[in-house]
Amino acid sequence: MPTAKIQQNTTSAADKASPAGKTGLTAKISRILRDAILSGRLPRGQLLLETHVANLVGSSRVPIKQAFAQLHAQGLISRFDGRGFIVGPDPVPGNGTVIRAPITAASLGLEEGEGGGLKERAWEGVYDPVESELIHCSLYGRFRINEQELASRYGVSRTVMHDVLMLAQVNGLVTKDERSRWYSVPLDESRVTFLYELREHLEPVALSKAALSIPPQELERVGGRLTEALRLYPKLPAETLDELELDLHVRCLGHCPNPELVEALKRTRCILIFGKHLLGREIAFPNEEPFFDEHRRIIDAMMRRDEAAVARETLAHLRKARTKVLDRVRYSRSVTAPLDLPYIKEAG
Repeated sequence: MPTAKIQQNTTSAADKASPAGKTGLTAKISRILRDAILSGRLPRGQLLLETHVANLVGSSRVPIKQAFAQLHAQGLISRFDGRGFIVGPDPVPGNGTVIRAPITAASLGLEEGEGGGLKERAWEGVYDPVESELIHCSLYGRFRINEQELASRYGVSRTVMHDVLMLAQVNGLVTKDERSRWYSVPLDESRVTFLYELREHLEPVALSKAALSIPPQELERVGGRLTEALRLYPKLPAETLDELELDLHVRCLGHCPNPELVEALKRTRCILIFGKHLLGREIAFPNEEPFFDEHRRIIDAMMRRDEAAVARETLAHLRKARTKVLDRVRYSRSVTAPLDLPYIKEAG
């Protein structure tokens, strides 16, 4: 990959997690706001103010400001008169009015209770940095993972870390043997090929089925975010690429009426996770946009409810993506070294 280069990052994953997750809290607030927008609980034209949202979720304004910046980059909200944002990709909503009525906890899908605010599950503050370390480990083979030492490294209970590893297992990053010992799952060229074979057989079918049930307004929002990302590329935060991948391969896919297809494809998410932790962070963005135009063609076909075109465009996209990911896996291994982690042991 001649256009790629490693971006040095001297902050350890454990250090990133230590403020117990300002990053995790920002991601959760961003997710809550995004879900409220996509579901229509926050209508187009709704005014969003940092202080108001901070009071509802029980946080400082810093993670709210960061969440707003992410949603703005994704085209879900727009700046308004220098103070606040409005829901929607345009500065002025289609009907020319701004909804200034205060939003409520119900608007955000939150339950109002004693003390209010956002109750973060214990594992959420450490999952992302653990996931990043597991992805790095997977590049170099199969390793034994000591759950107790991993919990000690992050200063959480073994029960909390068990929840982290259970989610990592769902995402195809780790597995258990017959004695309930955890192991990393290698992400080498052979496994990437096998995972793409699975995706190429199942995902075109799943997305073509989803095309018949996904709301048109959701497809319009996904298409708008792709258009905006293409306009800004490569001046994008790495998180935006991850969100665009999730838009198609997780959120749109989730509308597939066949839950067995959706469940079978979950194990292939480690491919998306690999890109999330490396592309735009440790590996620079490629000179050309990575997938926006391919995603756009799939979304356009979904908007036409053209199942055959959705399946055809999805298969073409996955075949191109397989080559890119294989190149990135080889490149990453050639320019990085295995992490020296106390909880990682040679597989016996």
